[in-house]
Amino acid sequence: MDVTFFTRAHDVLLEAEVSPSKIDHFENNYTSATGVTPSHDQHYQRQDNKWGTECRIYFNCENDLNDEFADLDIEVESNERGYRGDRVYRVNNVEFFWALVNAGYRLGVN
Repeated sequence: MDVTFFTRAHDVLLEAEVSPSKIDHFENNYTSATGVTPSHDQHYQRQDNKWGTECRIYFNCENDLNDEFADLDIEVESNERGYRGDRVYRVNNVEFFWALVNAGYRLGVN
């Protein structure tokens, strides 16, 4: 997945909530992609009430990225009051999350 358009985003924050049954898979993939084992904190959480993995990308952007996200068939949510404090946009998409990780983004603030 080509995510080069996303370099126009700023204040990027990546988060993951993972069910206990998916923790090993998630951590192995993350460590393989980054060389770093993720630590459980506010941006990476084990969630006993989840059945899978939820990945969220929060960000701000001065330019409209709607066409680029539409081309990827990814929905972008917006909240003028802000997500996670001051980020206007949110994407809930596991594939996009992994594409960003493979492009150099990491859990937490980027």
